[in-house]
Amino acid sequence: MSGSIRDRLRRFTTSVEQSEELSPAQKRAVLEGYEEALGKEGPPRLVLIGQTGVGKSTTVNALFNAGQEVGHSRATTDRAWTIPVQEVSGSKGTLEVVDMPGLGDDIANYRRYLDLYRQVLPTADAIVWVHPAEDRTVQLVQHALADIFGPGPELVGRLVFGLNKADEVGPHDWNTRANLPSESQRATLREREEEFTRSIARVLPAWRGRAVCYAARRFYNLTALFKEMMYAVPEQRRWVLEQRMDLADFTALVDRKLLRAATATTLAEVPVSDPAPPVPPEPPRDRPRQPVAPPPRSVSDALAALSDAQWRELYADRARFEEYVRRVEQGEGR
Repeated sequence: MSGSIRDRLRRFTTSVEQSEELSPAQKRAVLEGYEEALGKEGPPRLVLIGQTGVGKSTTVNALFNAGQEVGHSRATTDRAWTIPVQEVSGSKGTLEVVDMPGLGDDIANYRRYLDLYRQVLPTADAIVWVHPAEDRTVQLVQHALADIFGPGPELVGRLVFGLNKADEVGPHDWNTRANLPSESQRATLREREEEFTRSIARVLPAWRGRAVCYAARRFYNLTALFKEMMYAVPEQRRWVLEQRMDLADFTALVDRKLLRAATATTLAEVPVSDPAPPVPPEPPRDRPRQPVAPPPRSVSDALAALSDAQWRELYADRARFEEYVRRVEQGEGR
């Protein structure tokens, strides 16, 4: 539940408890009725769009700690013409997931699928369109968006675009020890987000979101994806979605030696400069002294140099950890 929602609930509860006009029995009745009303609020409904194998089920699992079956060689979601609403049990509560059939499987099905989309999408709290991060072919997506949302522009605000499998983007040098993209991959992912966002805006100028590159299998950048989903959900329903949030921890896939070596309360407290190099022997007097370059420093060396008293926030915050790794790799702070 967001801070603003919590504040409102807290203020309401406090005002009821402190009211001098209500008896203790009336106060209990009001608060119990209010809690009951909140409990009757329907679970969030997510409508997922994307081709088979793009990682829709894996994405739901990573965002809500759910147990959806994840398929590799075959589809795990129903492709019938009538799409069932699947109730998914996350660790923080249930949610409804509707996995729509892919629009690009056969041109003969396209018009029938469009009719189905127009029936289902208005029931969604958020419409999550999952696309492979490395796939730059967006013409079909643009055509489908124009056909689906042109007649119903009021649904554009509920659209979220996730570019999954960021770890498979070229030059394919993901830092597996730190579970982070390499510097060259980061640049490619930023460019990909901007390029895809512009492509969507050309056909849906009313859309105000941004595409997010993430990796569901690697638990990478899930916070950014969930934030876009929160913006897409109608404001009065955002707390319902946030209550179910249980993002997978990206550090679960980080090399344990790196995690044990590091602790930090704030990024500013994390030293990134090298320890002073050993003093070289005095050179012969007939030769000028040459500057001694510090030895190259690896991320593991930098983390190993941290004290045991550091690391709580760095361990808990993927963005801080990613920034720290980037600074060490680039030699900043020397």
